[in-house]
Amino acid sequence: MVRSRIVIAFVVFINLCLLIHLISNQQNHTPKTIEPQREFKTERKEDPLMDFANFSYIIEQPPCQMETKGLILIHSAPKNFEKRAVIRETWGGVNSIEQSPLRIMFAFGKSENIILQSSLILEQSLFGDLLQGNFIDSYDNVTYKHVMVLKWFNTYCDSAKLLIKVDDDVFINTGKLIENLVDPKPPTNELDTFLQKRESLLFCGLNRRNPVIRNPNSKWYVSIEEYPDDYYPECCAGFAIIYSPDTVKRLYEEAQKASYFRIDDVYITGTMSKRANITITNLSPFVITESQRNALVKGEISENSIDFLVSFHNIKINEMKSLWAVKRPEKD
Repeated sequence: MVRSRIVIAFVVFINLCLLIHLISNQQNHTPKTIEPQREFKTERKEDPLMDFANFSYIIEQPPCQMETKGLILIHSAPKNFEKRAVIRETWGGVNSIEQSPLRIMFAFGKSENIILQSSLILEQSLFGDLLQGNFIDSYDNVTYKHVMVLKWFNTYCDSAKLLIKVDDDVFINTGKLIENLVDPKPPTNELDTFLQKRESLLFCGLNRRNPVIRNPNSKWYVSIEEYPDDYYPECCAGFAIIYSPDTVKRLYEEAQKASYFRIDDVYITGTMSKRANITITNLSPFVITESQRNALVKGEISENSIDFLVSFHNIKINEMKSLWAVKRPEKD
């Protein structure tokens, strides 16, 4: 089975490389607007996504089954084929385990390049784990992506115990999640206690009163008209966030009533969580550092000496594979 998956992955990789090559040759062409693909659309009419009245899914997913205890929705981008492939090969491979308590999906907006969009349809037909909204996938639209994730969970997966939202350059210790979602033992440490919390959980790295960037040359520039205060409220570092179902519902409902703001971490986990009276639980002590990761992979420290849930973002492909070799659940 492993060999057949490798062959399939190789065929997919070759096809995607060809598609990416075609995309690069079309960069000077005028992009076309992509209409939702009928075969992936739900029959149900979707509610607006904040101020986006005509929201719909281009690539849809079936609702969660009762055995799904944790939904991992990964913020990706249409072009990030290799990152998605590595996640499927490593910690995201739990998706293929029969009766797995975890379900993994990749979320993004649409591409205006018709060749790239076609490659996503191919990818979905092979792996079945993509969720795509009909807003343009861009930095300015990342709040739509985040709220789409909350919306989908709240509508189609609210029987699950946890929503885990991560970026596609983050490693998740899925074994730790499974331990705390399927017949969990009484918690013996802080991390287990938090992961077994089923209400009012907003679990993430904590950003405290970051200053608003007023430099127009910065990617994170925000004008006074957009945000008049000098400092942002306490909010999550968005590379990894864990929510209980009631927290998802409250944040989604608040976001649907508010004006759009493009920095999603500030908007959803700062401003909206404050309005909903939700307290952030700090994930930072359970994020593995680079030095810890290197020591673990080299065997300089034991596997059980670090109680971690995620890595920081920007983890490299070879680092993700090396860490998975140590932490994959089959080893336990």
